[in-house]
Amino acid sequence: MLIGAKDIGEFTPIQKQAYDLIASGPRKDVPYPFLAMLDVPGLANAIQAVGAEIRFAGTLSDQLREVAILATAGAFGSGYEWDYHAAIARRLSMSETLISATRTGDTSHLGADTTSRLIIALCRSAVLERQVPSETLASLVDSLGRTGASEVVAIAGYYPLLALFLSAGELDHRLPE
Repeated sequence: MLIGAKDIGEFTPIQKQAYDLIASGPRKDVPYPFLAMLDVPGLANAIQAVGAEIRFAGTLSDQLREVAILATAGAFGSGYEWDYHAAIARRLSMSETLISATRTGDTSHLGADTTSRLIIALCRSAVLERQVPSETLASLVDSLGRTGASEVVAIAGYYPLLALFLSAGELDHRLPE
């Protein structure tokens, strides 16, 4: 592991403090991305606070939030994020058709679920093309409001950051193409 810290017995006091802060929050755990950030504990704390806001305090429904996270992880190819959030999606009783669409981007089988289609399109475009198409965003604003649409944009930017730390910390596995 070139960056980060995995062995709690080897943490510096400030790393242990950051670890404990994350573990005592709404996650009740310290997922791998945050272990990869522990060389800079203040940064780990700030980044995890953004993630806590996205996951636990946002206005998106749990299902729509997971659609955005999975679409972002699928587009990026982050196996860790995909596996972690696919399990959450299944606990939320999301259909396998929807879960598959978030991974591949093929939304043709989603029927009338326009909001999920828009979220998937926006997140995939943000990751793969590094831009948010204004037409997609406008439609998402119509569907979710400005706050919900802004949360989707935040997810599309936040989860690639986590995936980069996972990759750099050698804690990720790539999704098969």
